[in-house]
Amino acid sequence: MPSSSPKPVRCLLVAALSCVLAACGETPAPPAAAAMPASTPEVLATRDALPARDAAQTPVGLDGGAVRDYLVSQYGELAQLQGDWPGTPVADGLGNAPASREICAREAIGSADAPAELVAVCGVPDGAGHVTTALTDFFQLRIVDGAVVADARQHMDSFGSIGDVADVEVRRFGPRLYGFVVEDGFTGQGITVGNASIVLPDAGAFHQAGSLRTSLDNLGAMEGCAERDDCAPDAGYDLAFELTVDMRDATAAVWPLRVHERGEACGRRVDRSHAVPFDGAAGAWRVPPALQRDSGCD
Repeated sequence: MPSSSPKPVRCLLVAALSCVLAACGETPAPPAAAAMPASTPEVLATRDALPARDAAQTPVGLDGGAVRDYLVSQYGELAQLQGDWPGTPVADGLGNAPASREICAREAIGSADAPAELVAVCGVPDGAGHVTTALTDFFQLRIVDGAVVADARQHMDSFGSIGDVADVEVRRFGPRLYGFVVEDGFTGQGITVGNASIVLPDAGAFHQAGSLRTSLDNLGAMEGCAERDDCAPDAGYDLAFELTVDMRDATAAVWPLRVHERGEACGRRVDRSHAVPFDGAAGAWRVPPALQRDSGCD
């Protein structure tokens, strides 16, 4: 099964938000840091329910028809594997907002004797405005007695803008642990911030286990001050942050992250790496302040 890829409409929506907010001079609140659960026995139990496999094994997912049947049980007869569908969910716990929904990520994560996959459904609420967040539903699915069931299932509405997110993808974060990376961002007063949130299965649900920057620039603000001829010396910045999973420790239950930060910031070249360890007691990665900042000059 192919991995998820960015949706062009999402890129357009994020770009549109940038223009709207830049024109209005509004600066939305930055994406919140991950909420920290008190303990992780549930996370460990969910992870251990998946089959162990090494990186060389090809993951096995579910039959598409069975997945569509499951989606119909959650969203109604219009739900489908390709394209979007309108309406309100028919299952409890998925919100009650009418929206246009689509599968925004679907990835096989199981083995031949225990097929499983992660599925994300993204919804753009009807009449979404520039400050409207997206509707995101996350599922970890497997087969039980010939039917698709959800080992984990969660509705979230804290990501995105203009009713949508930039991208959602499935990634592997441990020998038996898979989760979602949700990318979104905002622009205000000429400053653009890109963000990635990691969402992991947790005791039959999902929780946000990390939030960190993917990009940071003030190019819009610098263009404005250049037109006015009042730019502060060396005040510009344009930074990118590349997230990778450090898989070298085969015994780790959850792998640490590494982030490569590079670009230009306030008159100097930036090229540095950040280690992001996983806190087992908190059930989340310990993201340093440098990866959650809102200014490139810090």
